[in-house]
Amino acid sequence: MKTYIFEGSLTAESPLATCSKDLKDREGGDATKPVPIPSTVTRDGKRLMFPATGIRGKLRRAARDLVRDAVIRKTGNDKPFSLEQHYLLTLGGIKSSGTSERSTVALEASFRRANPMISLFGAGDAGILGFVSGHLAVDNAICVNPCEADHQAQIFSGARSDDLYRDKTQVSFLSDADVTNLINQSDANKVRSQLSMEAKSLKAKAGKLRKEGASVEAQAEVKAQQDAIDLKLKVLAEEGNKDVSVGMPLAGFKAIPQGEVMNHGMKLLRSNEVELGLILKALNIFSLEPVIGAHVATGCGIVSGSYKVYEVTLQGRTQIGEVTLKPFDLALVQGEALLSAINTFEDFMLGEESDFSIPVKAVKTPNAVVQD
Repeated sequence: MKTYIFEGSLTAESPLATCSKDLKDREGGDATKPVPIPSTVTRDGKRLMFPATGIRGKLRRAARDLVRDAVIRKTGNDKPFSLEQHYLLTLGGIKSSGTSERSTVALEASFRRANPMISLFGAGDAGILGFVSGHLAVDNAICVNPCEADHQAQIFSGARSDDLYRDKTQVSFLSDADVTNLINQSDANKVRSQLSMEAKSLKAKAGKLRKEGASVEAQAEVKAQQDAIDLKLKVLAEEGNKDVSVGMPLAGFKAIPQGEVMNHGMKLLRSNEVELGLILKALNIFSLEPVIGAHVATGCGIVSGSYKVYEVTLQGRTQIGEVTLKPFDLALVQGEALLSAINTFEDFMLGEESDFSIPVKAVKTPNAVVQD
């Protein structure tokens, strides 16, 4: 088993955004504010970063696709994996009520050799094995330049408009019934908006009355007015009207600016040549479609990158090659050791040792360990 280190950088060829609800909630969850970009604090100051989870997930799905394609070519079965196998390879399984068995600890090595996907990326529920730690560690991509995150990030915003009101000629292509429905919907939205404003005003009034210690009768009157408005809003909802207008402002988002360079690295710990070949092949798939993060539909998420690859030995680490990722092009892999690892992985996929099924209870036979 060997340890390999990838050291290099990713460059934002277009703005990079994320869609972390948790991060937005921790910053107050204000729907009127743009979705933030994660940042980290170093000795040199605050820096924007793209989270490792987005990169690792992209690589895992790339590896799954190339493994599946190889199995299809080998078996001729265009649907080689069951739903459970798909979840195991893609997500590391879905934790069930089943439990792992301690007796399988000695068998984990053989399962790892048969399934480099799980050995590399790990699994939360690998059948009878239960939790399996992955050999691949992926770093966050941290911007080289220190910055004040709130000022450095680009902010994008927009609005969704109702095309039928922007271009009224479109109405001529609707039926009379749909035109009537459109008008009623618009009227209902206006009524709902007005009622919502009245409800907000009454809520503020009720709070003021309670604070001032107003009489029970005065508070009851305001409560009755609130209940009447709530009833009207409920009736509108039950009549099937839209909850919101088609035209509305869209949630804005922040992004790492185009052109920013981010330090990035990966480590393959206690790994083998097959797993090294798998991650190199996955990087090639990634290079062919180098899109990560959120808001891809608006041009975000394209990256390029390069890594120097080292092997850790008793004499220290030794560079064994380089990998260059060019957007929407084949990755450039240089170094005899790296090219050899790719060949080793491809030979492995053509052989009989690979097994991507769900690990089940194993029994010992006179000559080998086989599955039930």
